[in-house]
Amino acid sequence: MAPTISASRLASLLGPFATDGPAYRSLSEGIRLLVVDGRVADGSRLPSERELAAALGVSRTTTTRTYAELRASGLLRSRQGSGSVVHIPFAASSASTLIVTPDDADTIALTYSAPAGPAGLGRAFESAVTKLPGLLATTGYLPDGLPVLRELLAQRYTDRGLPTDPEQIVVTNGALGAVSLIAHTLMSPGQRVVVEGVSYPHAHESFISVGGRLSALPIGESPWDSVALSSTLRGSRHRAAYLIPDFHNPTAAIMSDDERGAWAHQLRRHDVVPVVDESLRDVNLDGVDLPPSYASYDSRAVLVDSASKSFWGGLRVGWVRAPHDLVMPLVQARMTLDLGTAAFEQLVLSELLVHGSQTAEAGRASLRAGRDHLLGELATALPEIEARRPAGGLSLWLTLPDRISSQLTAAASRHGLLLTPGPRFFASAGAAGERHLRLPYTQSEPTLSEAVRRLRLAYDDVRGGTSQAAAPPQSETLEMIA
Repeated sequence: MAPTISASRLASLLGPFATDGPAYRSLSEGIRLLVVDGRVADGSRLPSERELAAALGVSRTTTTRTYAELRASGLLRSRQGSGSVVHIPFAASSASTLIVTPDDADTIALTYSAPAGPAGLGRAFESAVTKLPGLLATTGYLPDGLPVLRELLAQRYTDRGLPTDPEQIVVTNGALGAVSLIAHTLMSPGQRVVVEGVSYPHAHESFISVGGRLSALPIGESPWDSVALSSTLRGSRHRAAYLIPDFHNPTAAIMSDDERGAWAHQLRRHDVVPVVDESLRDVNLDGVDLPPSYASYDSRAVLVDSASKSFWGGLRVGWVRAPHDLVMPLVQARMTLDLGTAAFEQLVLSELLVHGSQTAEAGRASLRAGRDHLLGELATALPEIEARRPAGGLSLWLTLPDRISSQLTAAASRHGLLLTPGPRFFASAGAAGERHLRLPYTQSEPTLSEAVRRLRLAYDDVRGGTSQAAAPPQSETLEMIA
């Protein structure tokens, strides 16, 4: 049965929308954006036109025209007696994919923060090929991972002051695959999980998909309010807590030593399992001193990491470092999901862990240059937007002068710039996050410059400006995007 979204819920998700043009057009664009970034799921039943008009304080004519626009675009199907249901056809859904197709070569997608392959990555693949015959002599089914990779990862943790056995490592399909596996292993329907109020939305959805109920902490100066955590844990029983303590996604904040100690104490006291995403820990662009791994404060912690952020997004290898007593439950749960991560990719990562230090540094150097270039472009073109310089991670967390993130995202798409609006990263519903925007700096400097130019045009549109700068010639744009 399709999920039904109430009028009040949809109005809360939409937040403020532009009123300087036709209201129905702004409203239809707002709903389309909610569908594109996943806040309204495919198959959801929308409220009636009358109910939505009352919830938004607009005329019935406006909502009727809005639904007509969405039906005309193929994003909504309405049937007498059945209501209006969101339908994402293949052509429409391609607008939200992370890959820009040849037909969309002029589009810049900043909806993801993943770096291109750094210099030297190809050598790891070439070296792995020479070891392929030995790999082919096995079955290739590796539910816990390639032994050599597990040994290297265990040694890596040990060298960093966290003694680890290879048996504690379970290799997965990326960090998100690791979070999903942990959620399947730990959670039962109805159990609660503590999450940061602003965080990586797909991880939250992994817990929700197994029936977990999120308890989001309030948003403050830090994502990790220890007082709020204590109050939350006293209020109800929780099974797990998901956090990103190192170069937090999306804010790039770093959890302090005191905060780690306070969280470890509270989670132990209430028997809550910490699920700690460390996939950005190695993206330390300025070489700042980080506190020890969270597992140094709580041996019960389940750590998540991957090769995607520190090497290449196409290297779909992640892993879990778990306490010994959780390893077998993880492997058993995995057998219901898949039978292992691609063996050759694990071999490539093994090569990188042994010989890839220069490759990793080349990637960080490229990201540093991209970060500094994007900050400079924003300071020149959009001084109204506050952009702090993160010491690590893959993106800027911008503060907008007003609650316009969704409007700005919609306007940017009309200029060929795809963005993810701030509310997508907030666990709470409603207009939270409308003053924020995540802007990755993982693409080339010319592409980032062009992205800022288009963002300026979108900003002028939202603020009622009249900027009509022409798009660059097709050949120039293709070169920048390549």
